[in-house]
Amino acid sequence: MTRKNNAPNTEQLLTSFSFVNKYELFQFCISTVESSIEDIQSQMRELVSEAANDSKSTAGDKHETGRAMMQLAQEQLGKQLQEAEFKRSTLARIDAHAPHTQVAEGSIVTTSDNTLFIAAPMGKIHFEGKDVFVISAQSPLGKLIIGKAAGESVFFNQRTIAILDVA
Repeated sequence: MTRKNNAPNTEQLLTSFSFVNKYELFQFCISTVESSIEDIQSQMRELVSEAANDSKSTAGDKHETGRAMMQLAQEQLGKQLQEAEFKRSTLARIDAHAPHTQVAEGSIVTTSDNTLFIAAPMGKIHFEGKDVFVISAQSPLGKLIIGKAAGESVFFNQRTIAILDVA
């Protein structure tokens, strides 16, 4: 039987995230995390500078409240920086050139619901006109699909998710 239209077949759709695109997605994730780290570090430098300038002022209770707020902001930024550095170290372990037939860290997984990149806990990103969920292997869904192959399915959030392709 010959095809009469120019619509892509299932195989073409499933391989739309090819080997090269996986590397580009990986690079995009690294760039996003690096940018986040730089932004957080810049905010931390600003707070330190503000604290140094503020310490020259002696406005009593108002001064103490301001210092306490800056201290809290520094702690929050410290936590954000720690999370971003964890994402960077997680991404550093991935070989973006490795092909996968079973879901593992570094796999792009096309499911009946979404496209997943098993990497670091980054959530939904928009890449090349497509939404991709970047999740860690330790996430609830990640734990379920690790080791699975195309054609298998998992039950997650009270629904069945079919694994269509693993790259």
